[in-house]
Amino acid sequence: MKGFVAVGKFLVVVCVLLVVQGQLLLAQEGASTQPTKTIVADLLDVDRDFYIVRGEYGEIQIEATPKTEITEELGYGDRIKALVLMNNKALKIERAGPDDVTGVTENASVAAQTPEAQQGGKEEAPAPPPKPKQPESKTIVADLLDVDRDFYIVRGEYGEIQIEATHKTEITEEFGYGDRIKALVLMNNKAVKIERAGPDDVAGVTENVPAPAQAPGPQQAAKGEAPAPAVQAAQPKQPESKTIVGDLLDVDRDFYIVRGERGEIQIEATGKTEITEEFGYGDRIKAKVLMNNKALKIERAGPDDETGVHTD
Repeated sequence: MKGFVAVGKFLVVVCVLLVVQGQLLLAQEGASTQPTKTIVADLLDVDRDFYIVRGEYGEIQIEATPKTEITEELGYGDRIKALVLMNNKALKIERAGPDDVTGVTENASVAAQTPEAQQGGKEEAPAPPPKPKQPESKTIVADLLDVDRDFYIVRGEYGEIQIEATHKTEITEEFGYGDRIKALVLMNNKAVKIERAGPDDVAGVTENVPAPAQAPGPQQAAKGEAPAPAVQAAQPKQPESKTIVGDLLDVDRDFYIVRGERGEIQIEATGKTEITEEFGYGDRIKAKVLMNNKALKIERAGPDDETGVHTD
């Protein structure tokens, strides 16, 4: 009788072990197929298990778990590269390399191979579609907040942007706080050229996508002629003005600084601006401005005016 009881206990233990092992295998398989993304950004703070970095559109909070591989101790100002799940739980955090482009990139999940593919079956996977041409540079037009050694820190629409000047950067003049600059930069924010923005330069970040090369026509190829320039498609009509509704933080000479939905916005009053009354800190204002944030009219916002930036 005791022998049967011992055998029964042994079988129960074996069954439990098999169930646990199966759950672990399923968990590993699920984790391997989970979509991930790579975040490359400047580190602002480490708060216990959270790495807070400066993203293109504001702060991003990355959570380190006991399973996270952290290659070294990192601190404020370090440029890091984090492989994370879509809920921002980190799989790996390391120092970013010089060729790592700042930003958030989604990584396509790799599907598990079928037995036929593993055994060298005849069926071949379809070729992936051609990738769209990626931008090689971008143009940043914004107000300068600070120059810290080789870094030009500007106020973007969604927060601060850090532009790095290298020994190859062409800088047309010396700039200081409040100047509106125009910077041609690579995708990792290393500047090719920094100059003063013109009155027609619209504030914001514009990606510059290289035009695809066109093959010469049959007659041109036969004669050895250069292909004719492509006719550009008609551009959609751009908005000429926008309305900004927000709380007033400060009035600095001709600039009205308001709290927007995603950060501070600087509105410039000119000699032609209609200002209905004198405003101060905390007032909720409504400003009709051109696309370069030069104000046409500044007035007190009404109860039905919705906070934010509205294109006219």
